[in-house]
Amino acid sequence: MTFVLDEWLGEWTSFETLIDSDDPYLNRAWEESDTALRGGKSPFRYILPFFGGSARRFWGWACRTAGHEHRARIGGWRITPLPAAGDAAHASNLSVSCETSHETCEQAVGRSGCESADVTQGFTLAWLGADGELIGRHDYRLDHMIDKGLEGKPCYMFHAIDAPEKQRDPFAVLIAMDPMPSRTELADGGLLSHLHFQYASAESKLLKGEGRSARLRRRMWYPTMCAAEGDLLARCNIVRALHQLPVWTELPR
Repeated sequence: MTFVLDEWLGEWTSFETLIDSDDPYLNRAWEESDTALRGGKSPFRYILPFFGGSARRFWGWACRTAGHEHRARIGGWRITPLPAAGDAAHASNLSVSCETSHETCEQAVGRSGCESADVTQGFTLAWLGADGELIGRHDYRLDHMIDKGLEGKPCYMFHAIDAPEKQRDPFAVLIAMDPMPSRTELADGGLLSHLHFQYASAESKLLKGEGRSARLRRRMWYPTMCAAEGDLLARCNIVRALHQLPVWTELPR
């Protein structure tokens, strides 16, 4: 698994905006997802008894961005390269391999001799509220990985290197999956890139155990961000693909 900074840079919007939207096309995508649920054709059909057969209700519960330490909704992210004395634009095209069994990603980069490690290992993340207002900003550095995180897949653990040590900043620690699919696939007819994440003031709030073998404390909490460059069609198709419905090639008439 390789951390590639370019996949993270730019604007992101919370999946909650797709869940709560009153756009007629998104409403239709959700309605057809509900039909798939009731017909037993959706992979999430097991939720039927718990959420009234509503895919929207289920994802609204699972993908809520408000947490134990930050009670308000998060509307989006703005991610930029870490500030550096060198050429940040060049460094953003580099990648850092995390295929190490006992090393942290920081040690792996140091071993590789990469002079731009600080840039390639993290990013500056601006946390945006429901109305787009700035609610926090930190410089994050990739600290290590865990083998089984969200969706049971490997996840990155980022630490805010500028968070006050003695204050309980709810955004001090970030765990996230790789964006999927690649940001470049949308232009080739693929799905909109998105990722799952969790956040807290300390690793112990998110994980049981330490190192790569640590496990999530809240396995069903799936805050999700979608790349903001997607148009309405791309957003509708994310909803449809979740429930194994054919994607639209254009918005229905």
